[in-house]
Amino acid sequence: MAEHKLLWLLLVYVTVHCCSASNFRTARQTAPSIFTLGNGEQCLGTDRSTGGVCLSRSQCNTQGGKAIGFCGVFGTCCSLNACDIRTNTKVALFINPPLNRESSGLECSYNVEINNNNVCQMRIDFETFNLAPPTTVEPVENVTQRPGYTCRNDIFEIANLQANSDLLPPLCGDNNGQHLYVRVNASTNSRAIRINFKIADRNSQPNLPQATWKIKVTQLECFNTLGKYRDGIFEAITSSLPSTPLASSADRDEYLIAPPGCLQYYPDRAGYFESFNYNRGAGPYIANLVYATCFRRTSDVCGVKLTSASFEVASRDNGNLYLDTDCEVNPVTQGLPQSEDYLFIPQASTADGLRGSKFCGSSASNQIIASVPPGPLYVHFHSDNLVTDEVNESGYRFSYNVLNNCYLKGSF
Repeated sequence: MAEHKLLWLLLVYVTVHCCSASNFRTARQTAPSIFTLGNGEQCLGTDRSTGGVCLSRSQCNTQGGKAIGFCGVFGTCCSLNACDIRTNTKVALFINPPLNRESSGLECSYNVEINNNNVCQMRIDFETFNLAPPTTVEPVENVTQRPGYTCRNDIFEIANLQANSDLLPPLCGDNNGQHLYVRVNASTNSRAIRINFKIADRNSQPNLPQATWKIKVTQLECFNTLGKYRDGIFEAITSSLPSTPLASSADRDEYLIAPPGCLQYYPDRAGYFESFNYNRGAGPYIANLVYATCFRRTSDVCGVKLTSASFEVASRDNGNLYLDTDCEVNPVTQGLPQSEDYLFIPQASTADGLRGSKFCGSSASNQIIASVPPGPLYVHFHSDNLVTDEVNESGYRFSYNVLNNCYLKGSF
């Protein structure tokens, strides 16, 4: 009798996980199971256009959300378009509240607490992100240099509530499709992050664009020393069975886990990336940024190919090739303020034979660049707090492909 009961419980477990698990390896969301009850999956409201997350009705009410439909038999499709929300769901979706001139000038805060002790990172995807652009001071006659473009009106910020060493740069402008990673660690009391939107008053500044956002926060689990057994008795029972779809959350999340030190991470073998507030080539990029954009390096990958769609970054010296020493000031000879904006691409060489690591000015414009470093695959962007009149700071956009043969001519 006990064996039959255990077999029945196992069958229910398999059915639920088979139908409702997210296939993180392809970064695609599957349709919720009919057994769904507050699993945090994305869903659509009854109008089939408004997005939400699948929660129990009590979870939706607790987080200040609004029920917009159903998911499965027991779940509620919940639209979280309110402010001051607290959640610990595996996947959370936050949408701006209705904004007009009367309701602007507000602050929205979202507290995301870790779902379980295995969570080590949170990936924040900007499905929609349109805020007022970064600005600088007005030009002054006979003065060609001004402070860099910073977020002075609308501001997006992330604070780690417990470990303030992980402060991230304020963002604004057009960042649709961008993402970033935040590190958390239950063992060091880094158990939550706070996401803040500060929206400027449109009554006093009517020319500012309307602020809108829709951001998805996915909690990613890392392996611990217990491996597959950490999630309970059913993991132990099924550990000898195929890993999909019976894999644990950490198994599924592994594909999306970013290497240490990466603000952005692209696990797919091909795609594109761009500077924050690239704004379809209009820019400008934001001042005082220092961050790494990383790519997945599997055992068969030896490098990454970058194809420039656009590249306009300020340079220290416009009399050369806009490489390396043209992009950064030597502290020994530093005198008058000079630009130190650049994109660092390790072990880089262009299709026409140009080699360098720091790219600024227009040096990477219309270029195909191969980066074949001995270690991780990444680029890192550095922007200073300086803008010079008539010097374009629109930013960059690249498509990328990882390479599995870096030594054949024509691998570009």
